[in-house]
Amino acid sequence: MDMMTSELSRRSMLGLFSLAAALPIAGCAGGARAGASAPGAAAPSAGAWQTHHVASKTDGLDIVYHEAGRGKPLVIVHGGGSNAEPYRRLGDMLTAHFRVVRVERRNYGVSGTRASPITWEQEVGDVGAVIEAVGGRCHLFGHSAGALVSLHVARRRPELVDRLALYEPPLLGGGPGVVAVKAKFDALIAEGKKDEALILIYGHFVGLPEDVVRASIGTRGPDVYGLLPGASADLEALTTLDTDPADWAGIRLETLLLVGEKSAAHPLLDSSAGLAKVLANSRTVTLPGQGHSAQVSAPDLVAAAIDPWFRAS
Repeated sequence: MDMMTSELSRRSMLGLFSLAAALPIAGCAGGARAGASAPGAAAPSAGAWQTHHVASKTDGLDIVYHEAGRGKPLVIVHGGGSNAEPYRRLGDMLTAHFRVVRVERRNYGVSGTRASPITWEQEVGDVGAVIEAVGGRCHLFGHSAGALVSLHVARRRPELVDRLALYEPPLLGGGPGVVAVKAKFDALIAEGKKDEALILIYGHFVGLPEDVVRASIGTRGPDVYGLLPGASADLEALTTLDTDPADWAGIRLETLLLVGEKSAAHPLLDSSAGLAKVLANSRTVTLPGQGHSAQVSAPDLVAAAIDPWFRAS
């Protein structure tokens, strides 16, 4: 019991959904905008992150991205309940060989925000605009909900992607069944029960128990609630998700599926296993000792998996 609680607490504090690491940049988004460069600017020197803006191809919404390094573009799409800041350390480890680009997903406080209706097509337009701004073709890495976005980009805009890497897209956690979860989430927010709203989504999608979530929230303070609009948008998108792995079989890109050894069986490991069966050009790598947030807890392991994968193309 103590060992299980310790492991869950460790995973939570390291940022399952990466909430803690996202807070600094969410709090200073205005400063980042003030010093931003024009879209499509020349690649910066390795190690020096620069912030740029581009208009979404879908609706013109302002999309922010950060880049560093030289080489072929490698675009990173962050997971739900987060922004791109928790992926900085991983990005730093990849800049020796790639022009690393961390996209700030809409509705998470750095890029622009749009009210309902929320669609996957909107984010295909966001990521597509970033890829075109940095050269028009890239390697693409997505984590969690960001991996779902990356799947949609790969299906709709395959000409933009050379190789694909997906870290635990929760495919089987979406669909019409999320409608009830979204309704309960919205009701909790309306009642001012923000902690309960976080407990709901952590439990439903990642399997964390209530006491661990409450302890984690307590270490982060009120700024954590600034990520709730993005989480709400992701829930809305998940209600329309195509959850049958067979429907993604048309993706012919070389695809790496990353899974954590300690990740929840559903909807994380089973989703990746389902995709592995239908994606003809895929392989799976297990991250030893890790759960759903190795980009924070063990970015070296993630980099060691995706760096050679992308360099081999």
